Amino acid sequence: MTEDQKMPVTGHLEELRSRLLKIVTAILVGTIVAYFFRHQVLAFLEVPIKKALKDNPLRFFSLMEPFIVHIKVAVYTGIFFSVPVILYQVWMFVSPGLLEKEKKYILPFIFMGSIFFLLGASLCYFIILPYGTEFFINFDKTLQSTINIAGYINFCTRLILAFGIVFQLPLVLLLLSKIGLISSKTLSGYRKYAYILFFIIGAILTPPDPFTQILMATPLVCMYELSIFLTRVFGKKTQ
Repeated sequence: MTEDQKMPVTGHLEELRSRLLKIVTAILVGTIVAYFFRHQVLAFLEVPIKKALKDNPLRFFSLMEPFIVHIKVAVYTGIFFSVPVILYQVWMFVSPGLLEKEKKYILPFIFMGSIFFLLGASLCYFIILPYGTEFFINFDKTLQSTINIAGYINFCTRLILAFGIVFQLPLVLLLLSKIGLISSKTLSGYRKYAYILFFIIGAILTPPDPFTQILMATPLVCMYELSIFLTRVFGKKTQ
């Protein structure tokens, strides 16, 4: 019997509250620290759009917009650097339901989860954002672009975080395979349903246009195929 089976429902709720509180605290601390570096982070995030805009400047349309943008940049940066803590708290919440031999995966889970998140975010920033901004700005050259800073920051930060989250998929599915909950055969059997779900997720997580939905769904499809490969090679072997 695992620890999870011994714990009452109220115990689960209290544990969940405790883990969520620690996650929020980590994000809050990260946000406070990031606020002191907000100008550098903002300049870093503006690079793709400024290359696409060339001589056209970013603008703001309301009195409080610059202040709100700086706060958002600090919050998103705080979330970004809190990923190892978030992964650890998620693991600690589910670990009571695992067997002792399954709990040994905690360090690989946190380390690889952080690496995969960074890979997804990097792919978005260095490849998807430059091509995406260039595509949208030059889509209709008869129109003059007037891009506001708040809209762009919302777009790029959400997309970067979304890609980081998407890249957790192989790790999560491999972990489920290692503890015997799924197999590569199961994942292969649900492939077509997964693809449909990915395009729905792309529609939810990205702005309402087909191009960015495809940008989001395509990595999900690639990550799913990678998950099938990893679970086939490294997953729990069935007799």
